[in-house]
Amino acid sequence: MTRTPALLLLGAMGTGKSDTSYHVFSRLYRSGIPTARLDLDDIGMCHPAPPDDPDNFVVKAEAMGAAWRVFASHGARCLVVSGAIDTPELVDLHTSQLPDADWTVVRLRIGTEERRRRVLSRGILLGYTEAEMEPTIAAGDADERVVESRDLTPLVIDTDGLDRTQVADLVLARTGWPKPGEAAAVTA
Repeated sequence: MTRTPALLLLGAMGTGKSDTSYHVFSRLYRSGIPTARLDLDDIGMCHPAPPDDPDNFVVKAEAMGAAWRVFASHGARCLVVSGAIDTPELVDLHTSQLPDADWTVVRLRIGTEERRRRVLSRGILLGYTEAEMEPTIAAGDADERVVESRDLTPLVIDTDGLDRTQVADLVLARTGWPKPGEAAAVTA
């Protein structure tokens, strides 16, 4: 039985998880590999959240599992997922939803100056001032320190100074994902 290739991109706020997941998905889909993509931040928007799970991680994990079953029934053979997962237990919670998957977990990382540049460029587009964005930048830096302190995956990719295409290229090159045999098996 062929295991489902599944890629999980995680990291602190502003690292480019969502953009990278979209560009990896797009690259695979255009190359003929039936692929699905989920952003855990989007599928976890369900409120009020329970007091014991204020970030809706259980909702996100269960929704991901349910969505994959639908995607697979409609022909998807690979799954690309992005999300702000910051503990080994949360990695396990999410990956356990697809027990037949061959998971590749990648952490994206950026430095303070790159985060500042990215957050400010987004904020200005939305009409915020630099001063209004400072708390968001500080929160992202604090989140980066937390993620850095945890052993989430040995595969860490620095994205400072890289555009979306370069990051997607680097993720695919460093992971070899999906593996050559998997790509052939899923398109047959």
